[in-house]
Amino acid sequence: MRCSIRAALLAASVLATGTAFGQSQTAPRQIEVAELGAVDPFEVGVSPVLPETVWSTGHAGALDGALSVLPDRASPGWTSPAAARLALNALRSSGEPPQGGRDDFRLAAKRADRALAASRAQLVYELLSRTPRVNESDALSRVFAETALAMGRTQEACRAADALLGGRDAAYWLRLRASCLALDGAIPAAELTAELARAQAESPNFDTQFDALVLDRPAPEDFRPRTALQLTLLEALAPGVRLTPHEDAPGWLHLAAERTGPAIALPETLPEALETAVTLEGAERATALGALIGQDLDREIAAEALAIRLSDAAQQGLFMEAAITFGPEVASLPITVNTLAHGVHFVLAALAADDLNAAERWREALMEGPPAPPPAEDLLTEPATDLGSLPSLDGEAVKPASVDEDAEPEWQPPAPGVLVALDFARAIALDQVRDDAFMALLAARLETATPERLCQAAGLVSLGADDQGELQQALSGLTRQSGVTPPAFGPLILAAGAGAQGETQLHAASLLDRHTDDAETCAATMLALDHAGLRRQALQYLLARVIEDAA
Repeated sequence: MRCSIRAALLAASVLATGTAFGQSQTAPRQIEVAELGAVDPFEVGVSPVLPETVWSTGHAGALDGALSVLPDRASPGWTSPAAARLALNALRSSGEPPQGGRDDFRLAAKRADRALAASRAQLVYELLSRTPRVNESDALSRVFAETALAMGRTQEACRAADALLGGRDAAYWLRLRASCLALDGAIPAAELTAELARAQAESPNFDTQFDALVLDRPAPEDFRPRTALQLTLLEALAPGVRLTPHEDAPGWLHLAAERTGPAIALPETLPEALETAVTLEGAERATALGALIGQDLDREIAAEALAIRLSDAAQQGLFMEAAITFGPEVASLPITVNTLAHGVHFVLAALAADDLNAAERWREALMEGPPAPPPAEDLLTEPATDLGSLPSLDGEAVKPASVDEDAEPEWQPPAPGVLVALDFARAIALDQVRDDAFMALLAARLETATPERLCQAAGLVSLGADDQGELQQALSGLTRQSGVTPPAFGPLILAAGAGAQGETQLHAASLLDRHTDDAETCAATMLALDHAGLRRQALQYLLARVIEDAA
């Protein structure tokens, strides 16, 4: 095994591959806000997952540096969904502000900006809609306005523009107020405000859309929005049309545009609705399947819809997003021959949703097969054994009751490698990586020493898994390819050494996004997270990668 590990490491000395990042629909979130005293923006979170010391253990300047290396809301976004989730888990969490960072609205806006780049507009909208004194900050107000526009809450964006205390005459706000006036029918005032914005800075794309709106012209042909305001104006010009942002637009805007287009009409009967759903494409298909997954009338139909939705996500490299959203549904799905055909994905989805009981139930069913159906009533209470066929009242031969021509074939469990992957993921979810049994699972996984699995193994060994020293031996003496920039671990090590939880997690996420399959990066980041008291975050990150790999 050591030779295969070393060969794979040599072939993947610096490796950063990823898929375009997108987020599936998110479940409703609990908003947590501090209630006493003057609330700082950092004390507001959306379903926080990190301790309340996430920010107070660090310093404002160091946090500013950590945020600066993350993708911003104008960028294409993250390449690794798992790394983006790791960063978002910190960015969405609340606690006392960093040392020297109380009432630092610029820093708070930077946090919100980076959260938007790593997620959907809805999460950041929820965050900022509960944040006090947003109108005191131009930067915070801009992020809020962008998220409100992206979600179709135009009036709230307009109110944010009116409520802003400083910087109201910047071109951005003038264009937003001009659009609000035009949408309200105040055309002369809208044109005057737009002219004031034009005097500051030209914006041909905005002018094209704005002129069409105030002159009651059709939407510009083939126009694809790059900003949330452009999306809003195009929606007004072409209501009910599916809008596709420009390829250079940020990922969160592409996700926001999924809400546009005509309403989806499904047949009333569930089997026909499922047939219709699978003929759709893109966001419409995902939305229709999501509706069928959530209905309670026929849970076998729900299971089939979930299987299709998870399969679609796996093909797109986004299995975890769908699994986190719909994994809680697995517990209520019936286990039958038909549904158990999708049992592997259902186990993985339940693990992603942290429903270990459902995952265990489906894992056992994969081994044992579906529950036996209740015995059918038979006219013959005493089954025939050695009598052969029995005559019926009309003289026709009747098979003995013990002979069931319609019996299902004997259940065949999944391949051993698949079961190893499920048990491997379950052990990580339960933090059993130090157990003796886990050593055998890890060795079995490394029989196929891909860069992805080597990264997983390096991270797990850093968290205490025992590989008999083979990975350490394979890494010893290796050098990186010339011309390749190695990962810079300095800020991560310093943050972890200081116990700065927020900075540690953000630096770890940034490194993992840029060096996705690098075993050294996986080892260093997991060790740093564990040292900073964030072991659960490290395990969840590795679990996500194992689930994506197995899906």
